[in-house]
Amino acid sequence: MLPEYLLAIAQPVTNILVTAGTLIIILGVLIFFHEAGHFAAAKIFGIRVEEFAFGFGPKLIRLFKRRETEYTIHPIPLGGFVKLAGMEPGQENVPNGFQSKPVRQRALVILAGPLMSLALAYMIFSVLGFVVGMPTGDILNKVDLVAPDSEAERIGLKTGDMIIAINGEKIDSGQEMIKLIHSSPGKTLVLVIKRDEEKLTLVGTPKPEKEKGGRIVGRLGFIPAPVLRRVGLRESISNGTITTIAFLGSILTSLFSREVTENIGGPLAIADAAQTSVKRGLHGVLQLAAILSLSLAILNLLPIPVLDGGHILLLLAEALRGRRLSPSTVEMAHRIGFTIIAILFLFIMYLDLNRLAANRLFR
Repeated sequence: MLPEYLLAIAQPVTNILVTAGTLIIILGVLIFFHEAGHFAAAKIFGIRVEEFAFGFGPKLIRLFKRRETEYTIHPIPLGGFVKLAGMEPGQENVPNGFQSKPVRQRALVILAGPLMSLALAYMIFSVLGFVVGMPTGDILNKVDLVAPDSEAERIGLKTGDMIIAINGEKIDSGQEMIKLIHSSPGKTLVLVIKRDEEKLTLVGTPKPEKEKGGRIVGRLGFIPAPVLRRVGLRESISNGTITTIAFLGSILTSLFSREVTENIGGPLAIADAAQTSVKRGLHGVLQLAAILSLSLAILNLLPIPVLDGGHILLLLAEALRGRRLSPSTVEMAHRIGFTIIAILFLFIMYLDLNRLAANRLFR
């Protein structure tokens, strides 16, 4: 058996590796499906696909070549890309090239990526209840999410913690846990929790809050984990439809709200969300994958050149003019798009670093 000091080192390292591995797999699958949408649409319209790549960076392995398409592996496992023949402006005469096709077909090839991301999110949400389970309305004596700047965060409660005793009283259910916390506004509580294989003691004071009926209850500021029940495929699909629409509306609303800087996050925020999702289990991981897939679809449709939405914008301009945009105009639009993306990335990284400095990430 390993000494305690080695276990103390090994556990955080293991958590980091599991989180990183989970995030790489999620992003890889999401971007692969997104690119598969472009690939399938290109094939339907007879556009020559020169390469379907798994990963980014220099070509590492050439798997095989089928017809005109080369299937390759690249070293950075964060998705992939498709290389279409005749993709650049001025290549209208390339046989079976992208630029040789009508505006409508080119637009559908571009739209196919975001649509595939949307479809993947819907599929994940639709099988979630069937594969993992849907919330029944009951709760466990387990922490699911901790509210920022709450008493629970202050005393060190984390996602995945099991609350097994409060003030010496054994806790066997979520109802018992909530009853004790609600009945103790402003009173000191001694919580015994189980985190992984370790037992810890935390001391906190529930904040008094008034409910709608006027009753004062105590709250520590965390959401208990729900009890999940597996349901039939039909009910799961129905719930998936509702959930997809709800999250889609939530993401769109957050993009155009005054609190947009609080609602968007970069690589660090995504890694933090992945860490929390891993602690929540398979349900949390699949839910994160679906939300990220929806976000990928929406962000790619923003009308910024170099993104799918920007390509659609340029094709719309071409359709309205009745003739193609000059290569120099398209190149200038792409340069502007790259500049906008770079500025947005730096701004989002700035927000992430601020959250990290304020101890609002990786708590």
